[in-house]
Amino acid sequence: MTDKKIIDLETRIAFLEDSVDALNKLVYQQSKEISDYQEALRTMSKHMKQVQSDIEEFKPQDEVPPHY
Repeated sequence: MTDKKIIDLETRIAFLEDSVDALNKLVYQQSKEISDYQEALRTMSKHMKQVQSDIEEFKPQDEVPPHY
């Protein structure tokens, strides 16, 4: 192999390593975001269940209007 071919291969390898590092960082960030979204969804789901049970407990037909 000539020196030019070796330099070309080394350049390509360096570029691929940089690309892999960038993709790994992106995958890590997306994984963290997904985990954050899942936790937010769990929290919202719990909150919605609590609101739903509060609504079911509230029965306006059982309340006496304030003017009576």
